[in-house]
Parts: sequence; structure tokens; C-alpha cells
Amino acid sequence: MSKKSITLDIDPTIMERNMKIIKDNPVEEEFNKLLASVETTPSKLVKPRPGFCVKTYTKPDNKKVFVNICLTEAIPCPRDITNNELMQILSSDDPSSYRVPMSLGEGRTEQDKSGAPATVYDVAINPEFFKKIEKDDLFQTFFLTVVFEGLQDKYQFEIDITKYTILKHRKSIGTLQSHRIQIRDIKTCEEKTRSPLIEEIQDKPAKVTEVNVTKKKEIVYRLRREPPTGEIEYLLAEFRIPASMELKDMKLEVGEDRLVLDSKGAFDVVDFFLPCSVDQDVIDAKLNRNNDMLLVKMPVIH
Repeated sequence: MSKKSITLDIDPTIMERNMKIIKDNPVEEEFNKLLASVETTPSKLVKPRPGFCVKTYTKPDNKKVFVNICLTEAIPCPRDITNNELMQILSSDDPSSYRVPMSLGEGRTEQDKSGAPATVYDVAINPEFFKKIEKDDLFQTFFLTVVFEGLQDKYQFEIDITKYTILKHRKSIGTLQSHRIQIRDIKTCEEKTRSPLIEEIQDKPAKVTEVNVTKKKEIVYRLRREPPTGEIEYLLAEFRIPASMELKDMKLEVGEDRLVLDSKGAFDVVDFFLPCSVDQDVIDAKLNRNNDMLLVKMPVIH
């Protein structure tokens, strides 16, 4: 269930390959109006309760990692399927058709039972789905594989998935952290497009069916589809980049169903899942320094 991803480093030394600086100034009047009146998506802060704790290790340095599987009704339950249906899905050409909503918390340092420091992540899921993975070994193995893959993709480290243990006498390590959950419905993009295996419920994800403008401190962005109606040809992400931001400090990562824009702590990380699968081999990213706009064009896979 591995997922290919590519990294576009916004750096002058490789700019000819991954990014073009253009001299024209095609700023859309519509986007400027939207920038003046930023709207945020409703969300709420929830404190999950403990479920069980998994101990595993990173590769290749073999550092200990704990994953607290915790519960909250604020996260929807995936559709209920049988073991046979799950096996059919996993062996099909589109295993990503079954999604598990979850919230992946930030890593933090806690002490293990010996007092040694270890990294801990909280992963929140729906309580009804938790009951299923508690009593069904197949679903539990599938779920933990999805969790490990999600943590690896989001935080860029590797987990040894062959070396994990569910703790018998501890439901969690450290104090469970609050999660900010967006209040929204889970929707598909098009019948022909594939959905992500993990649908993370997080603050301010973008939508493909309408213009969506989000502000995280200095970064304002939106994601839109082209053409506006009919079958989607590509997604276009547009970011307003601060004039003080340097190219060498920026990093853009585009996976098949996810986009991350980071800048070494200079602004909040923009991180959202794409509602359609995109072709990672033909991503086109352009920075217009005349208006400080970063445009990322992502052709959709049909």
C-alpha cells in the first residue's frame, strides 16, 4: 500500500527543473477580491480519550516511537465492510477506495517506563471503528499499516512496520493532546477519480468544488479546478508568498493526493489533501515575483 510522492524543492540551484520565475503580471481580479475577505472553515477543538498504545521503531536508527490510538466522536466512522470486502478492496486495482478518517497529531517527546525520551504521536479515530479493530485482527493490521504510512508521509520518517507491539498495560503514553477537527462533510471529487486511502480530518483543508481561500498567518491560498464544470483536467493551487520570503528557504512537496508547502518556520506549514489524484510526474510550479504569487498546476489522473 505504498504511495509514490515527489518533492519539488524551491531552490535557485534547481529552479530550472522545478520552478520558473516569470516576469508577467496576470493577477486575477477575482483572487485579489478574495484576499481582501478571507473566510475560514468552521472547526472545533476536541480532547480525545485513550484507546490503546502501539510501540514501534524508526528505520534505520531504531529509535523508539509510541503511537496513542485515541477516540473521539468528532471524527466520522468509515463505512462498515466485511473481511471479505476488505480483502477484495486490497487486492483490487483501486485499494484506495476504502478510506479511514483520522486525525494525526504532532509528535512530542515523552518518557518511556525506563525514563528514556521517546517520540509520541496521537492518532484519533471514531470509537465505533475502534471497536472493530479491537476484535478483528485483519482490520487491526490494515489500520495500523495505514496509520504508519500516514505518519511517515506527514512527518517524513520511516517506520519499521514489522516491529510493533500493542502495549498490554498502558492505554497511552503521556497526556493526550487536543485535536482541531474541521466541521465538514466527507465528499468525493468525481466518480472516476480515486480517493485517498487516509482522509485526515484537519483544520482548513481545500475543496475542489468551489473557490476556497484560507489564511494561515502570512500565507493566503486557494485551490480550484479547471475547467469549472464538467470533467476536471487539472487542479490549480495559488499561494500569496510574502515578499520577504527567499526561494532557498521554501520547500514544496506534491504527492498523489496531498500538497505541503513549508518554509523553515517562517510561516505556518500549508498542508492539505487533494480531493483528486494528480499526476506527480508533470507538476508545474511557477513563482511570479512581480506579484509574489506561487502557482502550482496539477493534472488530474482519470
